[in-house]
Amino acid sequence: MNIVLCADDSYARYGSVVMASIIANAINIEQIRFFMLTPGVSEETKNSLRESVERSDAALDIIDVDVAALQGLKAGRFGLAALLRLLMHRYLPADCKRIIYLDCDVLVRSDLSELWSMPLHGYIAAATINLYSSSSGGARKLPDGYFNSGVMLIDLMSWREKRVGERALECLEREGDNFRYPDQDALNRILEGDWCSLPVEWNFQPTAYAAVEKRYPHLVPHMASLETAIRHPRIVHFIGSIKPWHAKCVHPFQEDFIAYSRHTAWPIDSKALASSLSWRERIRIALKQPKIRRRRRLTQA
Repeated sequence: MNIVLCADDSYARYGSVVMASIIANAINIEQIRFFMLTPGVSEETKNSLRESVERSDAALDIIDVDVAALQGLKAGRFGLAALLRLLMHRYLPADCKRIIYLDCDVLVRSDLSELWSMPLHGYIAAATINLYSSSSGGARKLPDGYFNSGVMLIDLMSWREKRVGERALECLEREGDNFRYPDQDALNRILEGDWCSLPVEWNFQPTAYAAVEKRYPHLVPHMASLETAIRHPRIVHFIGSIKPWHAKCVHPFQEDFIAYSRHTAWPIDSKALASSLSWRERIRIALKQPKIRRRRRLTQA
């Protein structure tokens, strides 16, 4: 089972949490082979990553990527590391014919073998629709036509044959100034008509809560799957600029992410996070606690 992540020095520690959650929920750990693509991280970071993974029976290959091909491309707040997956076909070994790609801001709550064995039906990739709120400009488009690229099952042979990475880079060069989510927008453009949909629980996005509570009109056809995802999220995706390692995070699964961080070289200190907040922010978050706890209880253990 080939699992690919991309991270620079600042995000490697969170990639380590992702890998820890995968290992903790895996039935056959020895079948897991991690690849972390980086623009170059310190030897200390590499050693810490390897130590976290290799004390289990999983394998980890850390690959330094030449980012020259990415210079000048617009990556926005996501940084160049977010674009590394567009080069992955150049660096992953030839025996990687299928991969699971994961962003470093996800938390895995289920064994990934079911995702790994899903049929692609001849498509290059499988991904989950990107969830928009009713007030978002994206809600004006049919949600079924645009995927979130934070979790993808990919036929890497077809990816190589159809030059998906190169074409996405070319697309970024031409249109990057108009993209809000550079690599995701480019992949959606290149893979249009060549991806199939994953159940929402494999990329559980926080918009699902409000979508069900407020019955967003554009997501009504997906209500049953959203309700299932809330009860049984397989992969939780912390979408947005505020992540579970930030003090202002109010995501119902923040504490779960923090708990898995304790199995890595970079444990997150909840008390330190709370103490960094102003009193106004502490009060704001305290007032949100009933809603956070109510949403968390919707998920069955």
